[in-house]
Amino acid sequence: MTTTTLTTADPATAEWAARAYGDQDREAVLKMFTEPDFYYRTAQPDTRPEWQILDLLADDTRVLLADGEPVGLYALENEGSDHGCHYRLDLRLHAAAPPAWWRAAFDEVVRATRWRREVVRLALRVGEFDQRGLAIARSLGLTEEGVLADTTLHEGRRYGYVFFSRLWTPTS
Repeated sequence: MTTTTLTTADPATAEWAARAYGDQDREAVLKMFTEPDFYYRTAQPDTRPEWQILDLLADDTRVLLADGEPVGLYALENEGSDHGCHYRLDLRLHAAAPPAWWRAAFDEVVRATRWRREVVRLALRVGEFDQRGLAIARSLGLTEEGVLADTTLHEGRRYGYVFFSRLWTPTS
């Protein structure tokens, strides 16, 4: 498995930032997709050619930085109508990221999102085959809503997606 080396000694003290994906991130992001379990918008990350990986990086993709280093990707998409305040989060950190970084990254993304807009429901979708992703989603204290079965292929088998969410009381 290919991993990225992190220079921060203490995961709890990482300084988080995000920026739109750009040319300066290309090498680091392509390296993330060489990890067999970097399931950012795909169930087969390490089998995709470069052009397909770049297609996954839509205008909404943000590069997560810990202490200035690219460590993952996220994107936030509207679910339903604009006024519904329901969003889906695609979030993935590379394999070397410790579990504490997942919580910190998730908390920072949620905090920044709620600062800019009202959020009533935030959903994450994790493949049934993604053991690390499932463990992380469960550790975040999200509500496990259920499985949409047989919706994707992974290593020649059909799997579903497990839906997780967090709800907030509408303010408007």
